[in-house]
Amino acid sequence: MHRREVLTFLGAAALAPLIAPLSPEERWSLGARLHQRILGGPTAGRALSAGQMGQVSALADTILPHTNTPGALEAGVPTFVDLLLAEWYPDDERQELVSGLDALDLRCREAEGKPFAELDQVGRARFLGGVDGHPGPKGSPEAAYRKLKEAMVFGYLTSRPVAELVRTTPIIPARFDGCIPVGRAR
Repeated sequence: MHRREVLTFLGAAALAPLIAPLSPEERWSLGARLHQRILGGPTAGRALSAGQMGQVSALADTILPHTNTPGALEAGVPTFVDLLLAEWYPDDERQELVSGLDALDLRCREAEGKPFAELDQVGRARFLGGVDGHPGPKGSPEAAYRKLKEAMVFGYLTSRPVAELVRTTPIIPARFDGCIPVGRAR
């Protein structure tokens, strides 16, 4: 299974506790509305500082880099996450996540000698290998990373470039010829 297929599968469950009362159509609509507002003008920096936005941008680029499909930066994921935090997260959860994001950067400085946003791709992947998939208490780097990753996947899957890609990608790649003669097996 390819990375993008896994993300599509996981996108259905992204942010489940936060938007659990919403139907899949309402979740899609929420994502589309937030992306539309991002296109409408500057919304960055509403919940995150400039340094935190840089860190979220680096995280997004590491989790969903540009390949033969658009990456998180092209999809506007960092700004989407900032807007989502500002308008959808309760104050206590937002503060907890921001504290965890700061703790993540502090741990990175201790482990790698510089902030996460200043690491190259290899350094970022190495550092995140010690955080990704590990449970952590509220406000911990692990918990913040998990929630941010879920928000990034949600933002990515509801973005216009990815929606266009999904809309134009054939479900069954290759060609189907239903009425062709089948040779005899020998």
